[in-house]
Amino acid sequence: MKARYVLISLAIVTLLGACSREEKDLFDKSAAQRAQVALDNAFSILTEETNGWEMIYFANPESEGYNLIMEFDANGRVSATAKNATTTNNMILTDESTWAVKNDNGPILTFDTYNKVFHAWSDPRDDGDGLLGDYEFLILHADANHVKLKGKKHSAYCYLYPMESGKTPATYFAEIEATRTRFVGNGNLFHAVTPDGECLLNNGSSGVFSRSQVGEKPAEEDPELYPFGIRTGGIQLSLPLPEAPDTWYALSGSVFANDNSSTIFTASPAAYFGEYTEIAAGAWVVNVEDINDISKQAIDAVNAALKKAYSTNKKAAIKSLAFSQKDNGFVLTLGYLGTSSSKATEMDYLYSFEQQSGSVRLNYLEPADENAQKVLAAFPSLEPLFKSLNGTFALAAGDAVNPTLGMKMTENSNSSVWFNITGKK
Repeated sequence: MKARYVLISLAIVTLLGACSREEKDLFDKSAAQRAQVALDNAFSILTEETNGWEMIYFANPESEGYNLIMEFDANGRVSATAKNATTTNNMILTDESTWAVKNDNGPILTFDTYNKVFHAWSDPRDDGDGLLGDYEFLILHADANHVKLKGKKHSAYCYLYPMESGKTPATYFAEIEATRTRFVGNGNLFHAVTPDGECLLNNGSSGVFSRSQVGEKPAEEDPELYPFGIRTGGIQLSLPLPEAPDTWYALSGSVFANDNSSTIFTASPAAYFGEYTEIAAGAWVVNVEDINDISKQAIDAVNAALKKAYSTNKKAAIKSLAFSQKDNGFVLTLGYLGTSSSKATEMDYLYSFEQQSGSVRLNYLEPADENAQKVLAAFPSLEPLFKSLNGTFALAAGDAVNPTLGMKMTENSNSSVWFNITGKK
C-alpha cells in the first residue's frame, strides 16, 4: 500500500512539473513585452509594403466604403490619397501627416496629426458631428496580405490590401470607377449564396446594400444594411454576410466569390428582368435607335405623325420607351416630345408579363388611363408599335455581372424581332 502512495505522489509531482514548464513557456514574456511584439509587427508590416496600401475606409457602420491610397514610412510620416464626391469633390488629393502605432489595451493605429485627406471624415465640421469617421483604430489583424482595423470610436471595420506595383493614383481611381459602374451601375440587384442560405442585395448605387429574402423587397423601416466598398477586382463588404467568411469578394468569371466559395451573382436574364422591375423598382429602357425593322418602321410612322401634329416643334418625336411596374401592373411608358421641345410627355400602356421556361412573354393590352387613351386616339400608329413588342423573348446579358448595362431580347419564333434594353433607376 505504501508503495502505491509513493507512485501516486511521484506521478503528481511529474505532472505538476510538466504544467509548470508549459506555463513558463506560455508566459515567458510580460504583458508589456507581448504588446510591444504586436506593435513592432504592425509597424513592420505597414512600412515594409513598398507599393503602399489600398485602404477601404468605412467611416462608421452605416457608411459606404471609400478608397484611399496609404503609404507609411518608418519615420512616422504617412501619405493619404483619395478621390470621391464626398470629401474631395471628385478630385485626386494627397496630403501628408504623421502616424504611429501605440498600445491601448491592444495595438492601436493612430493618425495623430491633421491630414486634410484622411481626417475629412472625422472632422466635426459646423454641426459637431461631420461624417462620423474615425482616425484611431484597433489593429485586429495584420499580415503581408491584409490588415483589418476597427474604428475606436464608431466601431466600423476598415481594410488595407497591398497596392499593385506601378499603379498611379489616376489609374487606380479610374479602375475603381469602372468597377463601380460595372458592379452597381443602374441600380443592379444581386443574389448572394452563403452557407446560411440565399438572399438579395439591393439598392447598391449608394454604396450600401439592403438585404432581403429572395422574392421580397427590402423592409421599408429598419432595413438590414450592408455597406460596401469597391476594389479594382471586386467588392469589400463592411460586415460579412451571415455565416460567410470575413473577406472580400473577387471577380471570377461572371460572379463574385470569396475564399469559402460563397458567391454574389445575378439571376438568369429572364428571372432578372422581372426581379429588377418588381424588387429593385427599376425600368427597362428600349433603345429606339437600335431596334428591329418592324418596330423601327412603326416608330418612324409615329414620329411622322408627331411632326405633323406639332409642326412648330422640329424635335417632335418618340424619345423613350420603358417597361416597369406601376400600381401593381406592368406598363410600357411612352415618352415623346410634342408641344415642348425639351421635356417629354409620358403616357403608360398596359402589358401582360410572365416568365416562361427561361423566356419572357410580353403582350400589349390597352392604355393605362384616359389620357393615354386620348393620345392613342390622336396617334393610332402607336398601336402597331406597341404590338411589335409582343412575343416570347429570350434574353442575353452583355455583362453577366450587371445585366442592367444592357440585354438583348430576341423573339423565340422569329429572330428578326428583337430589341435592346438597359436598366434605369
